[in-house]
Amino acid sequence: MKKHSGRGDALRGLLSRNIRQFRLISGLSQEKLAERAGISVPFLGAIERGEKWPSPETFANIAYGLGVEPCDLLRPENASAQDVKKVVAKLARDISALVNQSVKILNTVARENSGADGKNKKGE
Repeated sequence: MKKHSGRGDALRGLLSRNIRQFRLISGLSQEKLAERAGISVPFLGAIERGEKWPSPETFANIAYGLGVEPCDLLRPENASAQDVKKVVAKLARDISALVNQSVKILNTVARENSGADGKNKKGE
């Protein structure tokens, strides 16, 4: 069977560009994405440069770490508007959860401080 050089390079290039683009859109560092995907930062960097190809499991872990489906990483149109909307929606959910958590913590601290010495601070 005749080997066709360049076909794998094109696919690897597509994958590397899309991973990088989704990562940047998501506001993730290489370190954070590598942590989410369970791989080393140098390995992720090599994938983003098109030097390495991930295993199917790592491929899926990278996609889910980015908040996209694995097939989205092989789309030629490089993060369509729909894909960007998915990432933005996920970021909005994450931010909302952090805000809600922060409000709960602040309310707890305020309650603890208002009754810390058995008096209401306003009545002192």
